[in-house]
Amino acid sequence: MFWSHAPIAPWQTEGWLAEMRRSLRPNAYLRMIENRFVTTESIFIDMAWWDACVDPHATPIITDRMLSVWIGVDTSVKRDSTAIVAVHWDRKAQKARLVWHRIYQPLPDQPIDFEVAIEHTIRDLHKRYRVRGVLYDPYQMQASAQRLRREGVPIEEFPQSAPNLTEASQNLYELIKGRNLVAYPDAAVRLAVSRAVAVETARGWRIAKDKQSHKIDVVVALGMAALAAVRAQSESTYHWEWVDDIGGAVPKQFTGRRLLPWGGMPLICRG
Repeated sequence: MFWSHAPIAPWQTEGWLAEMRRSLRPNAYLRMIENRFVTTESIFIDMAWWDACVDPHATPIITDRMLSVWIGVDTSVKRDSTAIVAVHWDRKAQKARLVWHRIYQPLPDQPIDFEVAIEHTIRDLHKRYRVRGVLYDPYQMQASAQRLRREGVPIEEFPQSAPNLTEASQNLYELIKGRNLVAYPDAAVRLAVSRAVAVETARGWRIAKDKQSHKIDVVVALGMAALAAVRAQSESTYHWEWVDDIGGAVPKQFTGRRLLPWGGMPLICRG
C-alpha cells in the first residue's frame, strides 16, 4: 500500500495547501492532508490568537440600556462552575464583543441555588442591557427558564447536543482566529481558554476540557452567546416600544414577528 506524507497530486499547490491550513484545524490538516496519525484531541486555539483579541484598554460594560446583548448560560449545580456571558455584536466593526461575564463556583457542601443566584443575575442583566436573547441548556435550568420567560425575558433552549456544541465551538474558533472577537483582559477567562481542547467527533469537533478539574464553563457560555449574536445578524430582529399616554415607555422584544399597533398607542421600532 502506497503511503505518502507529502502532497503528490498536481492540484495540491502551495496556494491550495495554504488555504487548507487556514480552513482546517491543525490535527485535521495533519490527518487529511499529510496522512498522519493524530489524536482526537488538540488545543482549542493558539493562545497568541486569544491575546490578539484582547483589548488592553477594554473593561466590562456595567450597564447600557441601549446596548443589545445576547447571553449564554452554562450551568452546573455541584461539580463544575456555572458561567454567564453577555456578548454584543458591533455592526460597525463587524465584530463580537465580550460585554460582561460572571463565574459561580459551587462548594462540595454548598451547591448553587439557581433561583437566588442565576435567576437574579439574569433578571438584573435584563434591566441593565437590551437583552435580545438568553441561551441555556434545559438539563439544569428548565424551572428557572419558565419563571424568567413569564417575566418577559427572551430565553430559549440550547441543548448541549453534539450538533449545537459543534456549531458554537466552530463559530467561536473562527471569530477568535479571524480576530473578530474583542475581549477585555481577564485572567480567569484566559485560563479557561488555555485549558479548553477541541475533541473531534463524527459530526465535527467541539470544545471540551483536558482534565476534570479544569473549568471551561465560561468558554462554553461565551461560545453560546457569540453564536446567538452571529445568528441574529441574519434574522429579522426588531425592538419595539410603545409609549403610553403619560409618556412612559414599556420595552417589548420580538424576533421575526409582525406586530399590529398596540391599542392605538404609538409604536417605535428600534432595529
